[in-house]
Amino acid sequence: MALENIAEIEKAFGLEEGKFNEMFSSEEKHSIDLSSLLIEPKSIYEERIANIKTNSATMAKEVAIKEIKKALGLEFEGKNETVLIDALKSKFETIKTEVIKDPEQRFTTLKADFDKLQGNLIAKETEFETFKTNIENQSTLNEIKNDFTKHIPDNVLVSKSTIFTEAKEKGFSFEREDGKTVIKQNGEVLKDDKTLSPIGIDSWVKEFVTPYLKTVEGGSGKKDETPPSKAGSFEALQKEAEKNNWDATKFNAEMSKRIKDGTLSM
Repeated sequence: MALENIAEIEKAFGLEEGKFNEMFSSEEKHSIDLSSLLIEPKSIYEERIANIKTNSATMAKEVAIKEIKKALGLEFEGKNETVLIDALKSKFETIKTEVIKDPEQRFTTLKADFDKLQGNLIAKETEFETFKTNIENQSTLNEIKNDFTKHIPDNVLVSKSTIFTEAKEKGFSFEREDGKTVIKQNGEVLKDDKTLSPIGIDSWVKEFVTPYLKTVEGGSGKKDETPPSKAGSFEALQKEAEKNNWDATKFNAEMSKRIKDGTLSM
């Protein structure tokens, strides 16, 4: 009985078509090289391929799990998806707990931070307002001082700033009202007895500086004859200053000191 699948056998052994019949019917000896062939049942081959595929998939999955574990900083033992899922759930719960943990405390912390920032802002605003006020006050003081000193004649015995200081130490104060400088004493504006309008700074200063003016010399170039200076008078202080060669600083300091302690009358 002839073989029905000779062509299939020839193909399996890598023979040309009809070669098997030729070799079978030939009187010469022939052999087929089987060294490069692996002959086994198909079921075994298919089982081996299936196992290779399974092992490859498992290895690829384990590599992927390892990379996910490293990337997310997860801590777990094992290489299957079950432990990965459990680790991810644990990570998620930790994050969720940190986000919503003690909302009252979180609100308190946020409010404290907000209040601190707001406090810093208010402090800066207050600091700026204080600085601005100081600048405005200094500007006003300069205006008042200039308004005062510009009416002081040049022939005074002390500096104009000293006279301004003396006026304040004697209880007078100066303020700007309606663009003009007014003089106050005991908190009340000094007014003209006839008009009841505030006394002008020019006329008041000219009267106030009278004791500080230098003595006018006579026509012969010599000072007018005057009686001896009374102790405690301004003239006596002048003579004392001349005798001791005081400079202006020493003179002003001594005059201020004696006015305060009542030993000098102007």
